[in-house]
Amino acid sequence: MRLPTFSILLLLACVTAVSACASPYSATGPDDRAAIARNGFSADDVGYVLFDPDSGAVLAERQPAKPFAPASVAKLPAMAAALAVLGPDHRFETTLHITGRLGDGVLDGDLILKGGGDPSLSSEGLTELLGDLGALGVTRVTGRFLYDTSALPEMPEIDAGQPWTAGYNTGVGALSLNFNRFRFDWARPAAAGQPVRVSAWSVSDTGRVPLDSVTVQLGAGAGAAFTPLIAMDGEPANGEPEGERWRFAPQPGMAASLWLPVTRPGLAAAHVFRRLAAEAGIALPAPAPGAVPPTATLAALHRSEPLEVLARQVLRYSNNLSAELIGLAAARRLDPAVRTLPESAAVLTAPAMLAAPRTDWTGLRLLNHSGLSAGSRITPAQTMALIQGAGPAVLALLPGEDEGKVLPPGVRAKSGTLAYAKALAGTLTTANGRTLGFAFFVTDEPQRAAMDRTMDRRIAEIPPEARAWLARARKLQADLLELWIAGL
Repeated sequence: MRLPTFSILLLLACVTAVSACASPYSATGPDDRAAIARNGFSADDVGYVLFDPDSGAVLAERQPAKPFAPASVAKLPAMAAALAVLGPDHRFETTLHITGRLGDGVLDGDLILKGGGDPSLSSEGLTELLGDLGALGVTRVTGRFLYDTSALPEMPEIDAGQPWTAGYNTGVGALSLNFNRFRFDWARPAAAGQPVRVSAWSVSDTGRVPLDSVTVQLGAGAGAAFTPLIAMDGEPANGEPEGERWRFAPQPGMAASLWLPVTRPGLAAAHVFRRLAAEAGIALPAPAPGAVPPTATLAALHRSEPLEVLARQVLRYSNNLSAELIGLAAARRLDPAVRTLPESAAVLTAPAMLAAPRTDWTGLRLLNHSGLSAGSRITPAQTMALIQGAGPAVLALLPGEDEGKVLPPGVRAKSGTLAYAKALAGTLTTANGRTLGFAFFVTDEPQRAAMDRTMDRRIAEIPPEARAWLARARKLQADLLELWIAGL
């Protein structure tokens, strides 16, 4: 049996790996014990490595070989790999194609909207495509309006371990629009006997468009405000309308507007395109899935910003969908057979593993490119190897902030946050002007496991005790950065 490319690469990496890590419970460098104890952690909960990025010399470490949850730190190696595979000038393309004959403003044929995995595609991009279509004189289509998502596998969510209503856990697909989120608005009846008013909108920087692929069924009762009514595989049951369906039960004190994930991105983008086309004076039939035939003619093309720009945005704003789309595109360039996010993450990680054979890669398990998973694992030493492999050009894209809060001067890093897991990796400048690399992790495995065992996907909020834990983790992170900057 022929193994997929990513499996062969992983096997080669495992064969060639040679441990270069210290004992998993060692600690060297400035004394960190007071900072760890002061913030209420056990030394076993913390792992880090501080190193010279040029020579690879380790200057301080604690548990460098222990696997931790990377959270969004996983976006750093994903963007580095994508830049290496696709190139910093790579642009994602969204296209319009036509078949048949055009005359007197009528296209006697099909119109096909094809997605190219652009993570930044917005309503404005679709409007540009419609402008080019209008310039051809098209006002009506007598054939079909198709949407083609074949460039990437489409999936309804990034991670099945997240709340249903989490706007950061969206569907993923080649035709993704406005970050695959929609805004749900509702208002209580103005008078007795009148219904609750609800609406769903696809929102961009310049406006909003009704999202016809979403329907909301009103309900009642305590507990969850939103429950999805279609299975997360995206397939409607017999007799149910195509698209996404939610049951909404207003709860006391809930906001009148909130963000929800789009789980069928291709269909949603096609419906928005149809709405925008109507505003532009172009009548289209209802969208249906399809593929661009070989005989079709290219009618319009929209290109994204260069990948270097998109990668910088991912590392700063940490958008999960963008990381997954960029990672998928790069992985499928290496292995077109990739169909899942774990496969994709394995494909992008394997070349880095082969490039650093003296690193012990035991325990590495990345389930996607965004880090949105409680099951992913990476060690501080492995993160160090990936940072070194990224190189100065990629590290220069790192922001000087953590979740919108400014990091200490001279620190540029990618942060990661999950309930009971905090991480930060990048570079820092010491008090004497020396530039060092670092990877820091802290986690509480038992608390996270207990939370996952009792998880209710209807509840979006993390427990108060998890928020308190993260506050302590951020303080420990700040204390260790201060210690490293001052002491080395």
